[in-house]
Amino acid sequence: MPVYNVENYISTCVESLLNQTYPNFEIILIDDGSPDNCPAICDEYAAQHENVRVIHQENKGVAAARNAGLDAAKGDWLMYVDSDDFAEPGLLTKLYDLHIQTGADLVSSGIDTGKRIDGVFSAEEAIAFLLREKANMVTSPWGKLMKATLFDGVRFPEGIIFEDYVIVPVLFDRANTIAHTGEVLYRYRQDNTEGITHSKFSDKRMDFFTASDMVEAFLTEKYPQLLKYARDRRTRSAISFYKQLAQAGGSSATAKVLVKYTRTGILPYLFSSYRLTSKAYGLLITVCPPLALRLFQRK
Repeated sequence: MPVYNVENYISTCVESLLNQTYPNFEIILIDDGSPDNCPAICDEYAAQHENVRVIHQENKGVAAARNAGLDAAKGDWLMYVDSDDFAEPGLLTKLYDLHIQTGADLVSSGIDTGKRIDGVFSAEEAIAFLLREKANMVTSPWGKLMKATLFDGVRFPEGIIFEDYVIVPVLFDRANTIAHTGEVLYRYRQDNTEGITHSKFSDKRMDFFTASDMVEAFLTEKYPQLLKYARDRRTRSAISFYKQLAQAGGSSATAKVLVKYTRTGILPYLFSSYRLTSKAYGLLITVCPPLALRLFQRK
């Protein structure tokens, strides 16, 4: 569990893990140079519970923290948890039982967004779910119980955010099958405004396009039939980021890059399954970026 600047949430998260019905697991807390009271909270849990271990490191970002936890893990199965989320008591038990029932190398829990799906899927089917953003299977590594061997030679790319978007499709590809339950066992918290996905727009979000290039390179080699979905997702992100940038008063140079990405992908995007409002915004950005900027600033 990477830990950074979440002193208002971390206790709820750790307690939800300590209350799991599955008996045999270890919690590794990676304090990524957190400037608040999190380091002390982590140390307190480690002192009170034999199955809690803490790693303190200077701030390197969530990818480096996840890699540090991966390097320290000793178990045959791994799961990531974000420190501002929490788990239902049966998360580990139900996911491990699902592995026993299906033999899947990777078992995944739904979250309370998107269309619920249940079943056992091939890598191609599961990656398509991730890319299309229509089901409650997501590209984050949390809420997934994964065989440790899937990570052999695999690490999260450091120095960028959206690193999980790069790695989760690779893990799906390595798994024999992916079993997913639509039951909401992992609770993704959306009220932490300090989190990356909920904070105001910054140019750091442009890392998504670096991640997207890496995903498309992987798909070109392994699943070229899925490239359209990745490209539509890139266009959807450019449109969404342009709106966020307008509301945050971001730089014109970044706006020009987002316009370029939108224009590049707008034609196939119009035939995608994304919402009509997003397509309309994309057309407006393509035809008249200044008007789109003014419109979004008022929203």
